[in-house]
Formats: sequence, structure tokens, C-alpha cells
Amino acid sequence: MIIALTGFMASGKTTFGRAAAERIGWDFVDLDQVVEARYGTPAEIFSACGEAFFRELETRLLEEVLQSERNTVLALGGGTVLRDENLRLLRQRSAVLWLDTAYDIILSELGNADRPLLHGRSPAQIRALYDERRPRYAAVADFVFPVVTDDYEQVITDLAAAIAAYPGRGRKG
Repeated sequence: MIIALTGFMASGKTTFGRAAAERIGWDFVDLDQVVEARYGTPAEIFSACGEAFFRELETRLLEEVLQSERNTVLALGGGTVLRDENLRLLRQRSAVLWLDTAYDIILSELGNADRPLLHGRSPAQIRALYDERRPRYAAVADFVFPVVTDDYEQVITDLAAAIAAYPGRGRKG
């Protein structure tokens, strides 16, 4: 079974996902790290080749990662769910959990990261992007996990429990 974590950038998909997977004895894969291991950082790819090229690489590698037969927590990139092809793949091979992280928590985390989609954007533009993507995350999610505290230990404990208790076996095509 694969549980794919979706949510806005800096919502905790990697941090919480890795720790939760470790607690329940599942594998953990970060899609952005898979891209980086093969092609360079998302920021480098965006800069050199543009977002469309990055999204194509992301789709190819998502398809590959979703072939796993092992119990896996998969951290998606914040924009992975924007492509319909990715939604089709996710629906066939995983259950999608939306880390619905409060905006103020995301904003505090964004200061620590190099995010290509944020370069040159004002706080108001970042908020608009967050608000624009929320309906897409909600539409693709099989279940929602609200993150409303910055108590990381509590979030990890609750997320691990939610993943371990998920009744579905994913949606198989």
C-alpha cells in the first residue's frame, strides 16, 4: 500500500512523512528527492529548463515510484497534483492524504527553504497560490489530516497513527 502525502510546499510532507513512516516501519520516498538524485534539484531544473520540463520528469518518476509493492509513505511535490496524468496514476496505485497545514505554519517554514515557485513572489502572491491550490488538494484527497500545531512530535505521532489505521488498500486501476 502506498500513502501519498500531498499539500502545499512546506506543509511537512517530507519531515512528518519520513518520521511517521519510520514509526510504523514503512518505506519512505520523497518524489522531489528522487528527481534530485537523477536530474538535479527542482530549483536547478526550473531555472535551466522551466516548470513544464520539471513536471514531465516528475510524472515519469511518479509512475516509477508507484510501482512499489511495499508499504510506502510517498511525499509528493506541492505541485504534483496539478497534472491530470499524475492524478490518474495516484488514483490507480495509492491513497492520497492531504496534509492540510495551517497557512501561518507554512509561512514560518517557507523562510528556511529554496522554493523555485516562490522566487520574486510577495507574501500576498504566496497566499494566493496557497488558496488557489487548496481545492485541488481537497479534490484528490482520500483523507485529510489537519496540521494546526507546530508541535512536531504530536503531529508525527498522530500522522503515524492515521496512516497505520487507514482502512483502504489504495485504489487499484
